[in-house]
Amino acid sequence: MARVKWDDRALKKAVGDAARAEVEACTSRVGSSANALSSGYRTGLYHRDHQSPAVGNTQPRYVGDVRDFGGWPVGIVHTGNYAAMKDNFENNTLLKARG
Repeated sequence: MARVKWDDRALKKAVGDAARAEVEACTSRVGSSANALSSGYRTGLYHRDHQSPAVGNTQPRYVGDVRDFGGWPVGIVHTGNYAAMKDNFENNTLLKARG
């Protein structure tokens, strides 16, 4: 039986930039898909304290972010405003956008 020992530094150096580029592309694709899926959704109008002007009627906005964890890039797409939170709760938009 053969044993394989990985050199983590060499592996990160060899595929690090390409992996980060691919993670960024995938994160952007999922975020764009979520924004497209929720383009017709709007929150209702409401008054916060029954006296202020009405707020709401906004379109959901999903945002993506790529950060390094343990030296490897990790992409996360999340809700960017209240309308996106409500849309994702009602329609599972992020799950559908992931494909």
